[in-house]
Amino acid sequence: MSIRKVITLIVGILAAFLIADALANVVVMLSGLKGAAGMIVSFIVYAVIFFAVLHLLEKYAHIVFFGFDRD
Repeated sequence: MSIRKVITLIVGILAAFLIADALANVVVMLSGLKGAAGMIVSFIVYAVIFFAVLHLLEKYAHIVFFGFDRD
């Protein structure tokens, strides 16, 4: 794996984390949920956004995160 791909991988994971965290917090804040319900909704929204960003990065940056079906 080249240095460029490693840097792109790290930056991509960091970007996915920051984007997912920000959007999950906004969704929970706008919905007004608190306590356990807010925590569950935040977790689900975070997971969906995080994996969506990783999938887009895999598709456009050609970095394999989910290589289970590849040889």
